[in-house]
Amino acid sequence: MALDVILDALASEPRRQIVARLSAGPLPTPELGRRFGFTKQALSKHIAILEGAGLVRRTVRGRVHDLTLVQAPLTEVTGWLAEVERGWQASLDRLDEVLRSTDG
Repeated sequence: MALDVILDALASEPRRQIVARLSAGPLPTPELGRRFGFTKQALSKHIAILEGAGLVRRTVRGRVHDLTLVQAPLTEVTGWLAEVERGWQASLDRLDEVLRSTDG
């Protein structure tokens, strides 16, 4: 999944709240809507964006739709963040070396 699509989906606080809640386990859509006070339309919009980013999987049981968090896109984000952090850390290490060499 494209990192841009995943990050775009996570750019919204309500969607991050949904992802955080689903990290504790699956939840039916009506209960999710009640927990966050979403209208059906708002919930549907957020779920569609999360599904489009591959962050959520929907299982239909009759009229009930259960939502489950999909870990793979989050793993992609954390992998990218780890790469960025390694770059920052290397830059900070070089800066530290320069500062130590001019200190003495």
